[in-house]
Amino acid sequence: MFSAVHSDRSGRLVVAADYAAAMSDGSSIGPLAHAHPLPAGTEVVHLPGRVGIGLDRTGRTRELGPGRFGVAAIVPIGHLRMGLPAYDDDLSAPPLRPRAYAAVGADASGDLVVSAIALDAEASAADGRSAPDLVARITATQRDHPSSRVLRQLARCAKDYRCRAAANAFLGRHDCALPVAAPRNERPPDVLVLHDDADASPTEPAAFRPTPDELADAASRHLEGGGSVVAFGRACEGEPLLAVRLIEEAIRTIRERTPLGTIHLETNGSLPIALRRLCEAGLDSVAVRVASARAETYEAIHRPDGFRFADVRASIAAAIAARVAVALRVLALPGLTDRAHELEALVGLAGELPAGSSLVLSDLAADPQRALRIAPAAEPAIGMGRMLDRLRTDASHLRIVALPRPLVRL
Repeated sequence: MFSAVHSDRSGRLVVAADYAAAMSDGSSIGPLAHAHPLPAGTEVVHLPGRVGIGLDRTGRTRELGPGRFGVAAIVPIGHLRMGLPAYDDDLSAPPLRPRAYAAVGADASGDLVVSAIALDAEASAADGRSAPDLVARITATQRDHPSSRVLRQLARCAKDYRCRAAANAFLGRHDCALPVAAPRNERPPDVLVLHDDADASPTEPAAFRPTPDELADAASRHLEGGGSVVAFGRACEGEPLLAVRLIEEAIRTIRERTPLGTIHLETNGSLPIALRRLCEAGLDSVAVRVASARAETYEAIHRPDGFRFADVRASIAAAIAARVAVALRVLALPGLTDRAHELEALVGLAGELPAGSSLVLSDLAADPQRALRIAPAAEPAIGMGRMLDRLRTDASHLRIVALPRPLVRL
């Protein structure tokens, strides 16, 4: 049995040994499940104004008491949250900052455990933010390229916001973000954000609009220096399809300079015609991001501005027709993604993808209790574990990962 953990008013973590650790599945509270030691890079946070909940000796839920606030963990990329923290939501308090909160407890030794699983070991290896020489590499790169506005922005993102894909730009490894200062065409509720919390939090959009040559300079430097992917549309960006002319020209310029690596796009899939243009320009892979595969839920969460879920499906079809590598990125929230109707829709959409495509599972960053109220459930969730089992069975033609893979060129 795991013990409940809370924070006191000063933010100090306390193990409440008289109570068992609890978690929420989005519809009910029960014992902490899928508990594993905290992975390296996990961030432990307290939940201000939310009294923690544990289980007493009879298994009943109990508030831990006044001033004993809930605690959660944010797991690193490559892991998937399985349960939400159990706490009493004070509706008079401001919303929690949108993060990918996972339930925690303490083992018999007092060490913290988290309700999460290791999903993708390769994705974990793509995170260089803890590299001891990162700051030195940033400094050296800026010294060698003093006029590069793109590298200057990536340096700020890597140092001030700990952006994974920005850090990789200076380490010559894995994927590198290419910011284009694209506007947004989604207006999600304030209690959630539509990006992967493990990539960067908080985020800052680029303060300038780069030229195609500036983007190609940064991209070719990364791909020729050991990196494998350059990506438009990472966490800080708006919708890159709204910058189609810029990205289209940048892709062509990159390919004039180097045949190496994968040019990747992260998108909400709002503009099928724009996506088709990028595919024709030389885009190699695309990941379409959804918080739900059901139109009603999708539009309640994403609140699309100027497009509908039908456009998203059309973009997926356009990418498949263009024969680029396609991934479906699902922003998962326990209590939502694992509802039976949601899962049926997700399995159906996944079934449209070609064999060998990727199903990318990321944690939705949200105030979990308030986000779940946006799309109320008429049914209980079946649990994240059963959801994964179903996906592995009924979408077995897909690779379930935490990051899209670079293409292998023969």
